[in-house]
Amino acid sequence: MRHPILIPFVMALILAIALLTGRRQPSDRDGRPIVVYAHPPCPPELMDLYRPIWNEFQRTHPDINFQVLHITGNYEDKIKIMFAGNVAPDVIFMYPTALPAWVDLGALEPMDEYLARSRETSHKDYFPVMLDTFSYEGKIYGLPKDASVAIMEYNIDMFERCGVAKPRADWTWEDMLKAAKELTRDTDGDGRVDQWGMNSYDWWTFVWQNGGNILDSTGTRCALLEPAAIEALEFWAALRHKHGVTPTPEATADLGNTRLFELGKVGMHFEMYPVVSIFRKTCEFQWDLAHMPAGPKGQATPAVGSAMAVTVQSRNKEAAFEFARWMTSPDGMLGLVSVESPSCVALAQSPQFLESPGPPKTKSVAVEAMEYAHVPLQHPCYAEIIDTLYPELEKAQRGTIPAREALENAIPQIDRILQRYAATK
Repeated sequence: MRHPILIPFVMALILAIALLTGRRQPSDRDGRPIVVYAHPPCPPELMDLYRPIWNEFQRTHPDINFQVLHITGNYEDKIKIMFAGNVAPDVIFMYPTALPAWVDLGALEPMDEYLARSRETSHKDYFPVMLDTFSYEGKIYGLPKDASVAIMEYNIDMFERCGVAKPRADWTWEDMLKAAKELTRDTDGDGRVDQWGMNSYDWWTFVWQNGGNILDSTGTRCALLEPAAIEALEFWAALRHKHGVTPTPEATADLGNTRLFELGKVGMHFEMYPVVSIFRKTCEFQWDLAHMPAGPKGQATPAVGSAMAVTVQSRNKEAAFEFARWMTSPDGMLGLVSVESPSCVALAQSPQFLESPGPPKTKSVAVEAMEYAHVPLQHPCYAEIIDTLYPELEKAQRGTIPAREALENAIPQIDRILQRYAATK
C-alpha cells in the first residue's frame, strides 16, 4: 500500500469505507504523514512517465507516506464527492478556469505563506503569468506545473508546397489571413475546398489582441459590446463565413480541428504545448511552432497549463505543499520535458527542455510566449458564461447574424449571471 501507484479497486474500497466513516488516517503506523494525490485521467504512455517521477519523490522524501489515487473519468465530480464526505485528497490537479469555482467552494488552501517559508522555492522560480493564472482575489491557490499557452503549430510541408513564407515572430492578423488564403485550396478539383489555411483559435484571444476585455473591472458586467471587442469578433467570425479559410462546421464535426491538422488538411493549428506528444506520432509531415499573430493592440494568448493545489481538508498541509512544490520544481518536471513546457523558469530555459529530442524544432516559442500570455477569464460562473455565449457566436461564425447582434443577444443573459453571483457575495 506504500507503492505510489495504488490498485484502482483497492482505492475504491478505501474510498467507500472513508465515505461511510467520514475519516481518513492522517499518518501511517510509523507516524509518517500520509499525502494522497488525486491524479486525473491520462493515457497509459503518460502514466509511464509519471510513475518514475512519483517513485523519485518517495525515494527523496522517505519521511512522507506518499500515495496516488488515479481517478478515471469525471475527475472534478469525483473530487467533489470526496469533499462532501470529508475525505478529500491532500493534493489535486487543476486547470485555471476551474480555480475560481474551487476557491468559491472553500476547497483550496492558499499557498502564499507556504511559499514564503520555503527554503527551496520562491515566487521567482515560476513564470509570473503562470502564478497569476493560478491566483484568485490576491492569493495563490495552485503551484503551476506546466507553462502551456495556446501557440501555433504549422505544416512546414504545406507552406513550402504552396509557396507561402513561414510565419515570422512579428506577424499580424493581416499576415495570417493572407497566408491562410494562399493555403486554402480545392486540391482534387471537385469544386469544394478540402484544404484550409487554418483552424481558428479561441475568440477571446482575438478580443485581447485588439485591446478588449470579456468582463469589466468590477466583474459584474460583460464588456464584449465595447468597440474593441466587437471589432475583434467581427474579424474572428469573418475568417469562416467571409474568407472561408477555416474548416466548415461539417468538417470539424466529423473529424475535429486537431485531427484535420494531423491529416494535413489544415495548415495552421492553435493548441497548448502538450499536443506535441500527439503530433510526433500522428503527423506524417514536417511541422513546427510559431508565435501567435499580433492584433492591432499586440500579441496575446491565454495561459492554460495545470497546477497542483493543496486542499483545505488535507490532514498534512505542510507535507502536501512539499509534494506540490517538488512536483513543480526542476526535479519533479525533468521527466516530463518531452511532453510539457515547464513552469519553473530555470528548467524551461535550459538545454534539457529546449534541446530535448523530437519535434518541434523551435521549442523556444513555448517559452517566449510567456511574455505575452494572458490570464484567462476567472469567474466562478465561467462555464455558464461560456455556454451562454457559444450558441450566439456560432451563429456569427456561420454568417447567419452579425457579431454585434450575437453579442446583443447573449450579453443581457451574461450580465444577469454576473449580477446574480455578485448578490451572493
